[in-house]
Amino acid sequence: MSKSSIHLTARLAFCLAIAIATGAAAFHDEPKRAKALKTPLVTAYRQCTAPNTQTIGVPALPACDPPIRVDDLCGFTTELYLSGQGKASGQAKPNGDFQITVVARGLNAGCEGRTMCPTIKVRATTHRCPQGACTTSDIELVGSSPSACCKVMSGSCSVQTTINSEILGTLAPGDRTGVEIYGIGLRRTDGQNPPATSTFVSGVLTP
Repeated sequence: MSKSSIHLTARLAFCLAIAIATGAAAFHDEPKRAKALKTPLVTAYRQCTAPNTQTIGVPALPACDPPIRVDDLCGFTTELYLSGQGKASGQAKPNGDFQITVVARGLNAGCEGRTMCPTIKVRATTHRCPQGACTTSDIELVGSSPSACCKVMSGSCSVQTTINSEILGTLAPGDRTGVEIYGIGLRRTDGQNPPATSTFVSGVLTP
């Protein structure tokens, strides 16, 4: 093999290695389709960081007594009124944005007239870093635009917004961004001692 052929082969191998490395940096694994999420809402309680009891039965789980609500003013029910309920949903839009809808009904008197804003806690893997694919730090987005929040009236609240409506440019079409959702909810943002995190969060209530 001539010297020029050796140099050409070496250059081609180098270019191929760069192409493979660039493609690997840009790739991240995602399913073919994952466009929508629907979930009920449950009351948010503070994390148990200093257990002082445990559950009965096997396994016995460390626990905190009493349970403390994140929001001690606004809730779904009272001890005699058990009809409150809520639901949250998310929908990926064709323009690359992500729409959030949250509805709550039968809220207690502590919620009445208060402002409730949607929240979503996410981790995103995208192609919007200089090196290619990357994963963001976990972030909790709180709706703040006038159209995103609602005043609770007659125990009800309904809100709808999108991620880009709250922080313009967060999502972009063609990025194929995988958005890991760790909770959608509602946060009370005014009145006495507004909570630092969500009042209600996505979850389930077992029988």
